[in-house]
Amino acid sequence: SKPDSFPTIPPLPTVPYARTQMDGTSKSQLKQKISKNKGITVSDTTTSSKTSIAKQVDAKDDVALPDTAGGLAFSHAPEHGISLFLARRTKTIHFIRHAEGTHNAVNRAYGDDTPCVSSTPGSWKQIDARLTDAGIKQCLEARSGVLLSGVKPELVVVSPLTRTLQTAHIMFHSKGIPFIVHDICRERWGKYTCDKRRTAKEIKDDMTGIFAKTHESIDFDSFGFEEEEDKKWTEKRESDESCCARGVDLLKWLATRPENDIAVVTHSSFLRHLFRAFGFSLDKKDMKKLHRKHGNAEIRSVTLALHRGFYPEGTWTEDDVFIPAHPSFRKGKWAYAAASIQKMHAKIRPPKP
Repeated sequence: SKPDSFPTIPPLPTVPYARTQMDGTSKSQLKQKISKNKGITVSDTTTSSKTSIAKQVDAKDDVALPDTAGGLAFSHAPEHGISLFLARRTKTIHFIRHAEGTHNAVNRAYGDDTPCVSSTPGSWKQIDARLTDAGIKQCLEARSGVLLSGVKPELVVVSPLTRTLQTAHIMFHSKGIPFIVHDICRERWGKYTCDKRRTAKEIKDDMTGIFAKTHESIDFDSFGFEEEEDKKWTEKRESDESCCARGVDLLKWLATRPENDIAVVTHSSFLRHLFRAFGFSLDKKDMKKLHRKHGNAEIRSVTLALHRGFYPEGTWTEDDVFIPAHPSFRKGKWAYAAASIQKMHAKIRPPKP
């Protein structure tokens, strides 16, 4: 599709995050205030200077606080041309655009996007466009070639549109990698019929059997379909500001994940909006590489660096252990601490004589 026009995007507003103590300290010790922004909470895991931190929260709960007691979560040394982050504060994200779809083929043959504009006769044949034979071949070549040779994700996050589900399956099947379908990374909606989702049932009827055939673990329902029908799509295109903000929300969601290496299979316009929320201070050559349009089946890997702690929705147990609400988050750093496990098992011993 033709390039989108991008208005000047103002800096994203500072979000009123509060701190949530997660490891080694009772939540009551900091008298925490918890505020949420679209399911994300931000945590300070530092156990020193507890009184001063509590005062900071009371005084500054209208600003985004770093996940440290006395400074930033990274060290930036412009005089040396480098910045340092602890490895645990970074994630590798592989952004992948779907392979060629039927809409790409008809638009290319026509010369522009007219065949997919909703007012064009015959455009509704392209609703929720599927991969062409050429697109399937692109995925197979990426899987067997150098494009995916260094891409070894622990999780694949995929848009709920059919062409992205097809791309994700062909590229990553039979590798033992779980898939999560997430509506947040669907294409910029509106105007073009190819970007309108079919019903959740229709998509799952087509794709569930394919993923089952190769014994994949895929979660369609937790984040994939807010409603059975696609009520977001309208004759009017989603605004640039909305699509950019949605891209940032995706990054925040990825920041809460326990995995350190994640693939996201999504769409070109969504990716261009996501990347244009960042990178304007980069060297011009790097900025051009970051902001340019993704090709079909192109893989672009970035390092996501976290300036503070990001945490998912969840609850505290009576033992002051934080448990994420969604089961897929409950691994790695979210596991029960050794002391809690020891206490559980000690309880089942027979009483002493």
